[in-house]
Amino acid sequence: MMMKKQLQTVIAAALCMGAAAAWANVEVKFVKPEEFVDIGSRISVRTSEDSLKFISEALTERANAILLPGQDMTIVVKDVDLAGDVRPIGPSMDNIRVIKSLYRPSMQFSYTITQDGKTVREGVADIQDMGFMDHYNRYFRSDPLYYEKPMMDAWFDKEFGAPAKRVSALK
Repeated sequence: MMMKKQLQTVIAAALCMGAAAAWANVEVKFVKPEEFVDIGSRISVRTSEDSLKFISEALTERANAILLPGQDMTIVVKDVDLAGDVRPIGPSMDNIRVIKSLYRPSMQFSYTITQDGKTVREGVADIQDMGFMDHYNRYFRSDPLYYEKPMMDAWFDKEFGAPAKRVSALK
């Protein structure tokens, strides 16, 4: 009886490891990010690199939530316009982001989902959130993509159906 229980445990562990190995691979690419509305020359290099990292992580988390085991997704980001407008202020002309409903977030990207080397779905997205200040936002205000993440969530939900699992708001 004890041997049977141990064998079941070993088989279960092996299946879990196999499933993890077959899980999704998400790749986010940026096409000419220096020309993006909110990543380009108006913003410091450090801020640009951070913004690209945060956007890549957010898209990867949402893609992983909708992909089936064995599927891969490539997202090619063509433009990003974060909520608000960047303006220089003060004697050192530091950039600050002024948030007003006029300056809504938007993103343009394409995606391809493959499985076993074959394309199973592809599309183009041109998303924006015109009411980004008017609806509930479950993310912390300190999140660098506080206004953009709900926009991404809404697009993924609409494009791929109700989320199988949802990215944590605590990240």
